[in-house]
Amino acid sequence: MSGFRFLATAFAALLFVQAADATSTDWWIIDTARELLEGRGSNVEVTSDGRLRPVDGWMVGATFDEPVVMAAARAADGSLMVGTGHPARLYRVRGTSAELVAEIPAEQITALLIAPDGAVLIATVAPGVLYRWNDGALNEVGRVGEGGLWDLALFDGVVVAAGGPPASVFRLDDRGLVRWVELPDIHAACLEVANDRLLVGTADKGLILSIDREGTVGILADSPFTEISDLVVGDGSVWATALVGEPVTTPRKTKSNGDEAEKTEVETEVTVTTELKLPKVNGKTATSEVIRLTPDGGLLSIHRFLKEVASAIAWDGQGVLVGTGYEGEVWRFVDGGGARLATVDAVQVVGVIDGGAALLTQGPARVFVRGGDDGRAGRFRSPAKQFTQPVHFGEYRVEPSSDDLRIRFRSGVSATPDGTWLEWSPWLPAARGRVPLPPARSLQWELEIPAESGASPVDRVEVAVVEVNLPPRIKELEVEEPGVVYLAAPPASGPVIEAVHPDVNGIFTVIDESVPKNNSSTKGKKYYRAGFRTVSWSATDDNKDPLRYSLEVENREGAHFTVRERITGAQLGVDTSAVPDGAYRFRLTASDAPQNPAAPLETHRVSRWFNIDNTPPVIS
Repeated sequence: MSGFRFLATAFAALLFVQAADATSTDWWIIDTARELLEGRGSNVEVTSDGRLRPVDGWMVGATFDEPVVMAAARAADGSLMVGTGHPARLYRVRGTSAELVAEIPAEQITALLIAPDGAVLIATVAPGVLYRWNDGALNEVGRVGEGGLWDLALFDGVVVAAGGPPASVFRLDDRGLVRWVELPDIHAACLEVANDRLLVGTADKGLILSIDREGTVGILADSPFTEISDLVVGDGSVWATALVGEPVTTPRKTKSNGDEAEKTEVETEVTVTTELKLPKVNGKTATSEVIRLTPDGGLLSIHRFLKEVASAIAWDGQGVLVGTGYEGEVWRFVDGGGARLATVDAVQVVGVIDGGAALLTQGPARVFVRGGDDGRAGRFRSPAKQFTQPVHFGEYRVEPSSDDLRIRFRSGVSATPDGTWLEWSPWLPAARGRVPLPPARSLQWELEIPAESGASPVDRVEVAVVEVNLPPRIKELEVEEPGVVYLAAPPASGPVIEAVHPDVNGIFTVIDESVPKNNSSTKGKKYYRAGFRTVSWSATDDNKDPLRYSLEVENREGAHFTVRERITGAQLGVDTSAVPDGAYRFRLTASDAPQNPAAPLETHRVSRWFNIDNTPPVIS
């Protein structure tokens, strides 16, 4: 088998690789508010400057026999006045005790307002009446002709009430409740005062409106949801919760043909919401959202929920607290987003009172009060991190370092935790250590902060990872037809080229690999040379490591001959004119040794068999 002569093409395509080191250490770092707000906490809040700190949770206060509780207001003596529904009753709550102070002749209390003189104003539905309770005496002070009252506020020194249908704002004067402004919707659902403007959230169209002292109405926002359930003003911005309300009914006018006995109510019209084009999150329809109107009028969607129904909102001094339904959660939001702050033992949080000092819930109907004497540690669970490739886990660090904190980890393959993930690791000292888990594709950590901890807020959590080195993959190995060669530039000799003399590599010669290609082909421009065979390949590395190749030729008897080693290109042209006739194939080896010299991985692939026939033509 002497006399082999091989020729490499002038174009040797360098495989494109990114400068990523499969054996280098990377760090998964969480140290910003935006990153932290993708996690979930319990008695731990995310500050606007991106820190974790423990906060007081909520404990069960008073529990009510009535199924509905939706209204509360803080009295001058510090007690909490609470209104219920089915039946409608007024309670005074102190701690865990609830004192019944009045039976209200209505189905449900919807709003309470403490008047400047200390009296309690009570709004109801069925019927829509405004009551005043003071020193044990209950008096009706206003009534709407149809519909109900949904919220109360003190605006420009006057008591105002939101009601509907139709959506209206009423003012209380000596005559009772007087319709002040009619709005372009079915119900006025909630009220909030912002300096010299009264803000109104509506139901059926989901509008946020503003009314000035003269009664001029302006539209601030039109939500894709059907109801603005609550409003609050904080730090110059207007925050709101929006949801899909129940279908709204509007009674038609009474029909009569002159006979009182035949006067009947016609069936109510129902606004159908099945054709709503609601926002989607990852292809799933959102159930509710938190929105923010900036001081200059910009409308921002801060967060959209897929399961939770956001129904209550309050400003806590630096961010907003949002009460949700589905699992009875309280979320906290700042400009960059929000995270779960706590879960209470109820189906839905329907009211956040006094900036979070108390919560109202349903399922069961309760008051939860905020306090830190329950002794429960705060916990914060990071978002799950999925890496591009499986990784080895190394050192972790929590800053600032504290002996009071604990951390644990779990890992899996899927992007989000499911039944395939490993169980949580044991709790570990949070200051510094090593993640005690085998290689995996995804990771999550949970931090525990004791309630009595004097530690500084957590600024940063780091986890070191190293990609699991994976072998290269040879996707294609192609042998061209006889005589085909590829060059980056035309040869001086024209379309027929001559092989150069053997170089220091031995009898296998190459054309200059440094010549850049000057056409759109990935192989170069096609030329022809009798006796040549070109082999080309395509290979990748999942770790983005640069690759190096070696090429051999094999005959049917299994004999291997090295053609070239340490190849960085993607093709070679082989002169087979001196090769004995017969069947042959190429064997390519791809190695990630340039990036992993200590422990390189290799992959092999053989080409199809091809025939070499150098018999000269016969003229007959």
